[in-house]
Amino acid sequence: MENLDSTTPTHLDATDSSSNSNNATAEKSTRSTSCQVAPTMSNSSLATLEYSIHISPRRMTRDLATVFPNQDLSNLLVVPTFQKCKHEMVAWDAEIAKEKDDRLEDFIRWSTALHKGLEELGHWSDMTDPASGYPSFSERGRDIYPDVEGCQLLLKYDFQNTGCCKVLLHPKWHSKIYPATFFTTAPLDVLQKVIAQVEQEYAA
Repeated sequence: MENLDSTTPTHLDATDSSSNSNNATAEKSTRSTSCQVAPTMSNSSLATLEYSIHISPRRMTRDLATVFPNQDLSNLLVVPTFQKCKHEMVAWDAEIAKEKDDRLEDFIRWSTALHKGLEELGHWSDMTDPASGYPSFSERGRDIYPDVEGCQLLLKYDFQNTGCCKVLLHPKWHSKIYPATFFTTAPLDVLQKVIAQVEQEYAA
């Protein structure tokens, strides 16, 4: 799968205040066109994570057709999530690997609860496995979903290039994050209702 947005602007040097001001205005404008729910914390016994809800940009929807084949992606909503981690996710050792596994399990529990709630209401949804990029509930396509590139496009977050991969930098938690993404074609109000129901049912 190609980069979701090859035109995404790079971040300029922080010393250029006028350019930064223009960039901030551009980013705010870009976010407002797709972001329906700004980053919000969700706390439950399933997971503690930050999510936002976005209308899928046209190019992203076109690219996702090869991730979720044979699925009508009209009116697609994309829900990037972030879990705060104890460790920097740039390095790799046994302790970090365990934390990644734990955060993956938390995301699966949360997303599965959303998926079931939306399915009961007759709406399609899915999540992609951050480790593989493949869908969890739908037929696999020929491409995978890149969480880092997707979050860059939707949220304009910066990243760190480690040589072998890009590491997303959260504005509050920097690289101490576990990103993962949920998708649905349900209306926004229905998705919000199901999220609230899950939080209530699985109150921490």
